[in-house]
Amino acid sequence: MQLSIIIPTHRHDLLALSRIAQACSWARPQVEVIIRDNSGNVDKRETLKHFQRNNCTIVSVDPCDPRENFVESMRLAKGEFVFVLADDDMCFDQAIAAMPSIIDRIAKDPSIVGIAGPYIVEAAAGSVVINYKAIDSADVTARVAGYLTEAGPNVLFYAVLRRDAVKRIVAFIDGLPIVCSFHDQILSLLYLLNGKFHLLPRLFYLYDFGVWENTETGQKRDVTFYTASGLDPGFNLLHWFLCGFEGAVLALHSDAFPDHPPAQRQAIANLWFSTMFARFKGHKRLTFGSSFAGEVEKSCAKLQAMAGTVTFDIMLTEISAVIGIFSKDKAQDYFDYWDATLNKRKPVPRAADVSKLESAKPVML
Repeated sequence: MQLSIIIPTHRHDLLALSRIAQACSWARPQVEVIIRDNSGNVDKRETLKHFQRNNCTIVSVDPCDPRENFVESMRLAKGEFVFVLADDDMCFDQAIAAMPSIIDRIAKDPSIVGIAGPYIVEAAAGSVVINYKAIDSADVTARVAGYLTEAGPNVLFYAVLRRDAVKRIVAFIDGLPIVCSFHDQILSLLYLLNGKFHLLPRLFYLYDFGVWENTETGQKRDVTFYTASGLDPGFNLLHWFLCGFEGAVLALHSDAFPDHPPAQRQAIANLWFSTMFARFKGHKRLTFGSSFAGEVEKSCAKLQAMAGTVTFDIMLTEISAVIGIFSKDKAQDYFDYWDATLNKRKPVPRAADVSKLESAKPVML
């Protein structure tokens, strides 16, 4: 199997059903389509039965969190490459039709990690096209720089990718001590560090900005990740600083991608951190009435004042101190993991929460 097209779906409106029906139409001998529905909606389950065809796998499960739905959808994939779509977005039919011949040409080239193309971003304020520069370059620094020139949503997350790279990198991200909404950007960084992208000469994907277009509703989504990890909404102020720290440290020290020369790793780390630090200084972050906002604001001011002279060890100490305001155990956990990474020790393996996985009972349609 060349390609697995995957939609982990929860919505049950007509738009979502139309997107799923379109995806099912792409199934063919070289392309399998996997739909995993965790909505629990009886009408949707009945409708999905009518979309069944050869090379389609349609599964309904009890309601579960989005992360679980994604991971379990991936387990069903058999393709050498995988393509995950959101159920409110759209991919262009001709782009999918071109995939088998492209995969035939690139599959044996290990320097290519995936396939991407121009993305349309639909928002209430208008439509824009994101076309990442240089991500097809053999120069890893140029790839990361090209990715960072686009300030919009991280649509590179929706690319056709080698399944083994996705499995390995997603498993790595799952081992991080705090789950954050910006980890989609860390995923994209790691893919870029793993290889270059083949670029399509045509429109590829349409992304619906949705709630992320609005500052308040988008940051409310960010905060749900922090509160789920036991942290206060005030921690949202550190969002971009945390993204800069984690990405830069991984660029310098991670073994989750082929080894690059130390000077190149340093250049990438500097580029990543400086971009995210500019967001940290320039983007207004909300605290949603947090009683700890004042303490976190003082820490943010301290970190901004130290820019240019601060080491990653000092950054880690400051981040851990902020986490410690809410949870001493989580602060120690975070410090231990990233201290081990900074000092090139193997972080202590973290136990996965399998309770939800055990409770999900799939129903094959």
